[in-house]
Amino acid sequence: MIIIMAMVSFFIFELGELLYTYSVMANAANEGVRYAIVQSGAGDANGTTKARVKNFATTSMHDVSAITVTVSAPDGSYTPPNRVRVTLSYVYVPYLPKFMNSPRMTTYAEGRMVAP
Repeated sequence: MIIIMAMVSFFIFELGELLYTYSVMANAANEGVRYAIVQSGAGDANGTTKARVKNFATTSMHDVSAITVTVSAPDGSYTPPNRVRVTLSYVYVPYLPKFMNSPRMTTYAEGRMVAP
């Protein structure tokens, strides 16, 4: 009975960590979009948006070396009023990989800045 309770407790902990990681990745993508929009038209030629996203994810103690960041302009240009999309891909590594597969999480955020 104790073993079953321990397994259930560990599974709940692991699921919570998985959801927390997804939330951090989604918030990092939102931060990247916000930063790219504020730079209005700069895009990511010098890599500052990607660095901003990874820096944001670092504050949550995640291994940012495993994060892949893509910044794109779905409308063809980064200038207002066009959209900016930031996509993150991350392979979550569970604490006990024997009992759980490593899911690949992909989050994205998209924003648009309208010129005043």
